[in-house]
Amino acid sequence: MDQPISDGQGSYRRQHGGRQQEDQLHTDVLVVGGGTAGVTAAISAAEEGASVVLIERDSGLGGVGIRAGVHTYYLGTKGGIQDQLDQRVLSLNQQMGSASKGFTPESKGLAISARIQELGILVIYESIVSEVIMENNQVCGAIVESGRGTIRIESAILIDSTADGDISYLAGAEYTLGREWDGALHNFSLVPRTVDAKNQLRCKNFDIGWVDVTDPADISRAYRAGRRHAWRGGENPLNMHYTVIGPQLGLREGRLIQGEHILNQHDFLVDRRFEDVVMRCFAHHENHAFDYANESEWSQIWVAMLGMWRFGFGGDVPYRCFVPKEIDGLLIGCRAFSQDHDTAMMLRMQRDLHKIGEVVGTAAALSVKHGVIPRHIPVAELQQRLLSRGVLKEDEISGDSKPWVTLEGESTENMSRLLKEGATAAEVEKLIGYLGGDEESAALWWLWTLGDACVPVLLEALSQTEGRHQRGIAFALGLLGQEAAVPVLAAIFRSRDADRPNTLTRTEESWVSALVLLKNMKNSTVATDVIELLRTEKRSATLLFMLHYLISVADQLSGSMQAETREAVEVMLADPELGNDFVLHHSGEELPALPDTRSMRWGIELAAAYVLELVGGKGRRIFNGYRQDHRGYARVAANKLSERLTAWKGV
Repeated sequence: MDQPISDGQGSYRRQHGGRQQEDQLHTDVLVVGGGTAGVTAAISAAEEGASVVLIERDSGLGGVGIRAGVHTYYLGTKGGIQDQLDQRVLSLNQQMGSASKGFTPESKGLAISARIQELGILVIYESIVSEVIMENNQVCGAIVESGRGTIRIESAILIDSTADGDISYLAGAEYTLGREWDGALHNFSLVPRTVDAKNQLRCKNFDIGWVDVTDPADISRAYRAGRRHAWRGGENPLNMHYTVIGPQLGLREGRLIQGEHILNQHDFLVDRRFEDVVMRCFAHHENHAFDYANESEWSQIWVAMLGMWRFGFGGDVPYRCFVPKEIDGLLIGCRAFSQDHDTAMMLRMQRDLHKIGEVVGTAAALSVKHGVIPRHIPVAELQQRLLSRGVLKEDEISGDSKPWVTLEGESTENMSRLLKEGATAAEVEKLIGYLGGDEESAALWWLWTLGDACVPVLLEALSQTEGRHQRGIAFALGLLGQEAAVPVLAAIFRSRDADRPNTLTRTEESWVSALVLLKNMKNSTVATDVIELLRTEKRSATLLFMLHYLISVADQLSGSMQAETREAVEVMLADPELGNDFVLHHSGEELPALPDTRSMRWGIELAAAYVLELVGGKGRRIFNGYRQDHRGYARVAANKLSERLTAWKGV
């Protein structure tokens, strides 16, 4: 006799004659991944009238806030299902008799499970998708595997809530992975929880190192590193008691699936309004990196030069970002939705992820209702449903753009007009007047954004001023790629001007900012100075900026300068403490500088290998060593840089 195997909410497979046979299910909406966004995707789709099956690889739902223990909200925007869940959590906290800094993970898990059960959503735990069912370019379901057998689940719409875009990847969607330079992803954490002196549950969310999220062996290595370094500095199990460590890694970035629009930071900063807006978000450029020379040029300027790491902003997220290019029947309902690497640093907050899930769950149900693929649903109707659900507000659909970067004494309306109409010479002069003062960073951003129209006025002003004001004008011209700025930028670099916009650790001194601009302009004026400084500089972040500068001007170096570069790089590489001054977010120097934690030796050596190859040195030996490294992220970086060099050399 066949015996049903059930998860308590309904049988989904049968055991026959002592062996497993494939069973089949059909559902309107199949959600894969029961994390932060996946649970709200499943709930919203069911509330909108669709039948829903939810697949979860773990034994519980909730994602980073529950399973990874990050039980506090950091920025993001409220509204929708999350507000209802939070009310349930408050009630459950009283029943459990526990206090928490943030929400109590167990209470939120119970609140989610209760709502899932009320809606009759079938949850299949401890299971993964091994294959996506496709008909031409349309996703029609998935083959699900568990320790007890195989299930074929056919669906009208599939929602990828795997965080790393696993389903989209299996379906053949285009994607990017990691930053452009070396493919490195955002740092990971493995969060311990403790009870403080006030008897409150707290999480200690500090970074451990880097990991390749697509490599199971590297994920395993990351777990070992996280558990090994849960106690830092003078902490030990006797003086710091943890209630739990993990149990899931805190992963912040994975694949980014290419959709109908790729969201970027400029969209947010100018508050670009989209006709198909389905939610708003808010955070800051929360990139935990300290090796900004390895990040994008935009990130280097925004953080290292302008010091804007903590500046809060956000904006419209259009529906088309959740629809993968050329793949139908699929919605991206997690942090893998269509955005660039820089934007992914901020649009990953738990509140915003809850909204992402609710958006795609509502869209999936609407797609089923109308019998159309997700890219063809009536977006205006989706917006009305999201208004009713509290995800959107009326003024978020019809409001005017309001740029986030402002200047004292300037109205938002006037700054918006500058973006639409451009600036007059008098208005450019007014912006130049802020340079050298407390609002220089904001003024530089505006001059950079307004572009070449500002150049004539800046050029005229450059020769008529001096000191901090002249430095600001040179920075503005450097941002716009104007060679007239070079003499002043070179002087700033050579004087080791230590002034900087603020005291944030990631903000660089003015001489380094000048070097960044010269690097972007590929100007070799200070190449001799940089080569000499390589022999003595010890700070990892600065060394990386200098190496990237040499990469940008390598083809301009004479034979003798190339020889000097090779010698200086080898001197730098011989330092036994190379990279050990590097720190990670919230870890500081308490975390030991080991190869699988905060040491930046790997990044410096790979950048140095690139330089050596460009100047006739032996960088391949370094690449080859890292291609065999036990750390997956180091292998990825070595392969990526080596392949780029091969393509550049044409061999």
